[in-house]
Amino acid sequence: MGNKENELNPHKRFVMYRYPKQSAIHILTPQKIQYLTSIEELSKIEKGFVFAPFNTENEPIIIFTDCKHNEYEPSKYGNAISISERNNQITDSYATDFKAFKSAIQNKKFSKIVLARTLEVEVNSAPINFFTDACETYPNSYIYLFVNDKDIWFGATPEILIEGDAEKMHTISLAGTMLRGYDLPDISAWDNKNMKEQKIVTDYILSQIQPFSTDITTTGPYSVPAAHLIHLRTDISFKITKNILPQIIAALHPTPAVCGLPKNESIDFITKNEHIKREYYAGFLGWYSPSEQTQLFVNLRCMKWIDTKKVRLFSGGGILAESELESEWAETENKMRTLLNLSSFQAKS
Repeated sequence: MGNKENELNPHKRFVMYRYPKQSAIHILTPQKIQYLTSIEELSKIEKGFVFAPFNTENEPIIIFTDCKHNEYEPSKYGNAISISERNNQITDSYATDFKAFKSAIQNKKFSKIVLARTLEVEVNSAPINFFTDACETYPNSYIYLFVNDKDIWFGATPEILIEGDAEKMHTISLAGTMLRGYDLPDISAWDNKNMKEQKIVTDYILSQIQPFSTDITTTGPYSVPAAHLIHLRTDISFKITKNILPQIIAALHPTPAVCGLPKNESIDFITKNEHIKREYYAGFLGWYSPSEQTQLFVNLRCMKWIDTKKVRLFSGGGILAESELESEWAETENKMRTLLNLSSFQAKS
């Protein structure tokens, strides 16, 4: 597809987002759009809003540029959560995929690999209502609504890919999941499977950063809340001496938190063996400006509109040798509940 640029009708393309632990809502309306076929091509971009796929060989990176920026403080919407009830039996396609993915682990092809699935649900509420519900319900998540003509995506992700300015950068290793109780658990409460998964992701991120920086510090792992879930998190901060941000992003994405190890072999296996098409799920998005401030997030806890009355939700989990079908399915169910519990899903026509 190459690097192409189009003039736009600004009313059909915009992005709304709210940063974690902030209240201000940002709205960007682009005057131009660019499509890139590789992360390295970000070196051609001065600044803009990035919406990148899991695999750039299948979908392009979308860049909103020359954006008009508006910011406002939202009014309060009250409690926006409502517990969902539905049939949640393991599907045949997921069971088939799980068997193939675990077999690959047992055959030593991968140390970890992430299996994803989708769920299609009818809706009677407008996309903006999901956005405002999530802003009210999940203060610690990055909330977004991305509209590119007929393509509409929405999400409430807890995971940073990379953030910082021209010299100081920060990323996280977010791996390991369990349901949230009243208190955040001590590190000793996590089982071996989750601790192993966290270490795999952390070690990978450190190995990818080390060629670009010798000044690296880590904090963690420790427990963090994400909606009704808890994850294991390690913070990683580092300094860079020159504009090498596209190379660092290319080295990191996709991390083992959404892909697997070895990376390239995992991408190929996922593409050939998953029943679903990930598209922009497990990709990354956010404001990109290497000479100023960049804040990119992993596209998790997300969904896309199939038509005006139906959405497709995405969810995944890491498969290790210790993984069991029922527990992995339950983890994907629990992650989908982040969106399914929003009151907009219970809206009546």
